[in-house]
Amino acid sequence: MSEAKVSDLTRRPLVILDCDKTIQEIASTMADNRVSAVVLADSGRPIGILTERDLARQVCAKGLAPEKTPATALMSAPVVAVQADSTLQDAAEQMVKNNVRHLAVKDERQHLVGMITATDFAWYTARKVAGKSGVLELLYPYEEVGEEIS
Repeated sequence: MSEAKVSDLTRRPLVILDCDKTIQEIASTMADNRVSAVVLADSGRPIGILTERDLARQVCAKGLAPEKTPATALMSAPVVAVQADSTLQDAAEQMVKNNVRHLAVKDERQHLVGMITATDFAWYTARKVAGKSGVLELLYPYEEVGEEIS
């Protein structure tokens, strides 16, 4: 049996937004698409990532005005990414090394095609331990792999 790959976990829709958006626009898009992070791009080139955690810790805690604060003021850069054919062990090591909970996923052409999270690792582990469970699917519904939302 072969070792599990990042592509086995890449189920979240990838949301890439222009970096000129406000954090209010970003938060709204994240909620609408049920994602915990977005990639920010400048002229189509990924330049950073913004997560729910960034919003909670930086916007709420510091009292920033969401409708006025640019997303680039809060984003983490550069985007930390892993190849789709990397092992889950390699991906986990990248998360720890870079102290991140989200990894962008690249295909063989180096294009971003998805996102994996620490929650995805927990979900994957739970499925491996418990087997396929209707409860897990209800708690963790996903769109098709590689679907991009912009």
